[in-house]
Amino acid sequence: MKALKVIAWIIGTLLFLFLVLVFIAPTKMHVEATSEINAPAGIVWNNIVKFERFHEWSNWRQMDSTTTYTIVGEDGTVGAVYSWKGQKIGEGKLQHLSLEPYKTVQQKITFIKPFQSEADVFYNLSEANGKTKVVWGFDARYNRPQNLMTWLMKGAIQSDFEKGLLNLKSMSESDKKGPGAPNGVNETVKEMNYPATTFATIRKTIPQKDIAKFYSNNLQQIYQAATAAKLQPGVPSGLYFTWDTVKHQTDMAAAVPVPEGSALKGNDISIIKLPAAKAFYVDYYGPYDKIVNAHAALMDFADDKGKKIIPPMIEMYVTDPGTEKDSSKWLTKVIYFMQ
Repeated sequence: MKALKVIAWIIGTLLFLFLVLVFIAPTKMHVEATSEINAPAGIVWNNIVKFERFHEWSNWRQMDSTTTYTIVGEDGTVGAVYSWKGQKIGEGKLQHLSLEPYKTVQQKITFIKPFQSEADVFYNLSEANGKTKVVWGFDARYNRPQNLMTWLMKGAIQSDFEKGLLNLKSMSESDKKGPGAPNGVNETVKEMNYPATTFATIRKTIPQKDIAKFYSNNLQQIYQAATAAKLQPGVPSGLYFTWDTVKHQTDMAAAVPVPEGSALKGNDISIIKLPAAKAFYVDYYGPYDKIVNAHAALMDFADDKGKKIIPPMIEMYVTDPGTEKDSSKWLTKVIYFMQ
């Protein structure tokens, strides 16, 4: 009987302590980690919003070799989902809720197994003098008694964020050196005599997130008009006249070189001519989502040499992705005029 009383007393004491802990444990958890990265915001942004790139630097993927990962939706856009399922790290998903290019990312993370919960994830980016400060944060709310997990999880999540940002820093600073350096690809800036070129163009100011769609819609229209006029079109190109990092928009043209004196039918098509001039260029090999490396190399070159960039900036898409499936072999010639 005495033993039963002792057991009951122990159980009662443990229950009391449990209730005390439940009521004093916070119901909200905030985790935040910061890193300064020696790379432009454009490069860092791409490595955050592209789940394919996030998968490479995330510390979580190293925890469980049994885990399978999937990306649903258009990677790097609102609504895209990155999900995982593994024996050790359980099951869950991460979804883009809103994206303000080069500034903020808002995400929702959903844990499905071993327990169900949701939390808000965010990134804040700010660029100054070619360096980008990144703040990676996590906000969650837990009902009692689940709130006891705040004490168990906070330190682990903090550590994972700090390790992940170190990986992001390493990746982004390597990307800045571009495709070809000892630990990547060498974005070598070269000088050229740019020949006078006549372009058939469709020009418009658009949100930067719509660039790919703008190209696909309008280059086809220009090629159809050139074919109808029995002209020999050249390499498809993009001309960038402005790049507004505040409004996140660009004044640009889908452009196709055509013979001088050409006239094409089409309400939106106009002919422009760029004169012969000294220019600087990078031969970039790789997928289009990392072409920012070439632009970063040219802008750094201009800064180092004290040169002023004269628009438009040109991207010449030399390799046809329709015939070459290996994106590492796609050649894009990026050309800047400078004085």
